[in-house]
Amino acid sequence: YFKVSKDHVLEIGLTPNRADAASHLGVARDLKALLKRDICIPSVDTFQSDPNQRSISVEVENSADCPRYAGLTISNVQVAPSPSWLQNYLRALDLEPINNIVDVTNFILHDLGQPLHAFDADKIEGGKIIVKKLPKGTSFVTLDDKERKLSGEELMICDEKGGLCIAGVFGGKGSGVSASTQNIFLESAYFSPDVIRKGSQFHGLKTDASFRFERGTDPNMPVYALKRAATLIKEIAGGEISSEVVDVYPTVIQNLEIEVSYRNINRLIGKELEKDEIKTTLVLLDIRIVEDYESGFK
Repeated sequence: YFKVSKDHVLEIGLTPNRADAASHLGVARDLKALLKRDICIPSVDTFQSDPNQRSISVEVENSADCPRYAGLTISNVQVAPSPSWLQNYLRALDLEPINNIVDVTNFILHDLGQPLHAFDADKIEGGKIIVKKLPKGTSFVTLDDKERKLSGEELMICDEKGGLCIAGVFGGKGSGVSASTQNIFLESAYFSPDVIRKGSQFHGLKTDASFRFERGTDPNMPVYALKRAATLIKEIAGGEISSEVVDVYPTVIQNLEIEVSYRNINRLIGKELEKDEIKTTLVLLDIRIVEDYESGFK
């Protein structure tokens, strides 16, 4: 009668050095290596946009603090409570459902480890997003109705009038999604961990987004996460994806290369492992072996 759903919840102990596992995808990657099974990543092949309707331009003034910023607009959405499956998903994570737009961004954050932010597109003055720092002492009202004085060091998402959001930390009261919102601009970015950490600590704001950004997110994830979220929003909130994906990414972040010896791996683990087992495990964890000097592998 009450339509109570049953589910299984797995609780893990996440240590500070394992930011890569701060998502279901990250945990699945570990399980993939353990169980030697493939991960089923949802396809975004159904993503389609109508670029002739509405677009928001993006300008990044400091690419060192914001190496990559992607976004798109979705028009004519209907903000309402989320469907039961999404509400149940969030409650299993100890999150309170808010509305179908915000709930999708929280869903993607925990599923893929990529924080997103939804703006009311009609409140973006000048139809332009500017990523920059604002002067020290600038007043900014956050979503919790608190007026905060900026330090001048935090990165801000702005329009032509002023600040809209403390980047990667907390949204502003004036630009968030409300019951009257009809058009949204969806943000998906990679921010420098240092600048997010400074902003979060200065204002005493610890959010799910800042937790991930200040530990380092995947710079290859923003566009996929954006398309995945936009497809879900269209499915449960209606509307049309009314712009192409804007992806400001002037300097591609190269994959980190690390030199390590088999001896050191065994020393750190405290157990002697066969070389083939080490290599197989690394590959299953999506760590590519560029060259193996000891075994002649290249």
